[in-house]
Amino acid sequence: MKRMVSGTSKEILSGIFFCVLLFAWPVCAQDLIVDHWVWAGQSLDDRDENQQKFMYDCETFKLSCQRGEARILVRSWGHELGQKSTPHHSPKSFPDTEKIILTYRMEKRVGAREVAAFINRDINIWKRAGRDIVGVEIDYDSPSSKLDDYRVWLQVVQKQIPEDISIGITGLPTWYEDNRKAAKKLAAAVTEVSLMFYRQKQTPITDHLLDAIKGVNNIRYGFLCNDDRWHSLFKEKKKYGTFRMAIFITTECHVNRELAPS
Repeated sequence: MKRMVSGTSKEILSGIFFCVLLFAWPVCAQDLIVDHWVWAGQSLDDRDENQQKFMYDCETFKLSCQRGEARILVRSWGHELGQKSTPHHSPKSFPDTEKIILTYRMEKRVGAREVAAFINRDINIWKRAGRDIVGVEIDYDSPSSKLDDYRVWLQVVQKQIPEDISIGITGLPTWYEDNRKAAKKLAAAVTEVSLMFYRQKQTPITDHLLDAIKGVNNIRYGFLCNDDRWHSLFKEKKKYGTFRMAIFITTECHVNRELAPS
């Protein structure tokens, strides 16, 4: 994430993490659906192992948790200008029983036509292999001052991919602190925004931030490993409206509390 993890650190991290995404449906405060990120260098075995750990945590908190989609990192672009895209996972590693969201990571914003061409290519490859593609996700840490440009860029991409493929994005809490109006317009242009909270001290959940995102109903809140702040935020649902929450877990997070992948 911009301003939270350095470009060099991202290069190191990009090959070793996968995450678990947890979010609450608006209709039931105690019903949670567990999505999973399968990052570069990870496998479904890693996903399944950590899923079991997390489902046990759900029982501990007396929450009803269900398994959702797999979010698969299929392509990334490095932080240096001119660097070519790097392919990651292919459909052969995933059964046709999975509902899949294809994830694209960019250190710097790549041309919309190039990204759309790769998305269309990848969708065709995965669908021809019999995989159920339900959406794509863009993982890019736009500067707060460039959110309007990012929104226009996303709209260009959306027009060039199949209409039945939704676009979601990852997001920064600083967007809503620095440029609330543009951040809300950006959220309205996509299916969802996974809002990232990586470190307790660097990304505090303030009343100002909660007020800034009030009324934005397609946000998910991303936490790392056993960061207990999500429990409090979950309880804030009645006060601030509907919350969809996310917990990011690495394969070693119970030991090292490592950073999330983007």
